Amino acid sequence: MEVKSLELINFRNYKKTKVEFKSGINFVVGKNAQGKTNLLESLYLLSVGKSPKNSRDKQIILFNETNAKIDIKFSTRVGDKNIQMYLDKNDKKSIKINNLNILKLTELVGILSVVYFSPDEMKLIKEVPEDRRTFLDISISQFDKPYMYNLMKYNRILKMRNQILKSFDSVESKKEQLHLFTPQLIETAEKIIEKRLLFIENLKIIAKNIHKQITDTENLDINYSYQKKENSSIKDDLTNQFNSSLEKDLELGYTTIGPHRDDIVFKINDKDCKYFASQGQQRTVSLVVKLSLMEIIKQEIGEYPVLLLDDVLSELDGTRQDRLLKMTTKYQTIISCVSIPNLTEKFNVIHVENGQIS
Repeated sequence: MEVKSLELINFRNYKKTKVEFKSGINFVVGKNAQGKTNLLESLYLLSVGKSPKNSRDKQIILFNETNAKIDIKFSTRVGDKNIQMYLDKNDKKSIKINNLNILKLTELVGILSVVYFSPDEMKLIKEVPEDRRTFLDISISQFDKPYMYNLMKYNRILKMRNQILKSFDSVESKKEQLHLFTPQLIETAEKIIEKRLLFIENLKIIAKNIHKQITDTENLDINYSYQKKENSSIKDDLTNQFNSSLEKDLELGYTTIGPHRDDIVFKINDKDCKYFASQGQQRTVSLVVKLSLMEIIKQEIGEYPVLLLDDVLSELDGTRQDRLLKMTTKYQTIISCVSIPNLTEKFNVIHVENGQIS
């Protein structure tokens, strides 16, 4: 998968611009606050339908303008494709894929596959479990639509279950209602956990190898916090857990177990990265996870997604820069940076200055 061209109108600090990309590595070069990150943000937005910065659509539109447009042309193993997104301060965004309107945002996910890394991605290691679950859900949804639909279904049932737990009904009345919703929640949770366990097992193997190539000496291990009991199915485990936590859930007024509470644990040399790894180690692990995701998506859809690296080179020493660039030449990579590192090979260079491309 490769991005051929990108046109931006009233997007962030871009009034109107068009940029063309090439195979392999593309450097987006410019001083700080010129629009490099905005360029990568637009590509991510067209992939999953929302900004990596969690910005509202209105905040993305150029100041004093009422609407914006993003237009991308890209190639896949099954042919060329086009996505257009229209943003309006007074209306919902609209999206066209190959000139056909889509009705739901879920139809967009998986059309343009990208993997995005920025300095903020360190939150994958050091911040709250919700960030790691979001990584899991977005990653798997890019190549597994049933997973995305099960996740949406789970969240709907979970919301209803929590509403019952918070209600002022009698305990007996709550238990009767929960008896209807909990089995549905367990059935959907089982499907989600199964997919997450398979994904993490694959990620662990690939990431361990890539991390070794970058660091030489460190041993990376990745595990999903859900531990299935021996000789027991996930469904039976969840059923027992929900039965055991019922009184606690009633007391607290929300569901205390399930995939919405699970986590990922990253370890270097058997030590939890969240608490014992240096900032440089945490950044490297985050990057390795994203590089590993490239390989997983390739296995699932038959081609590499586009890799977006925002300001990553400045945080790596020369040796790790060289190793990273060698790894990423086999697929299209778009890297934003203040200056280009000393390289013997020639790469496509895109200069950005105050929202203008040259």
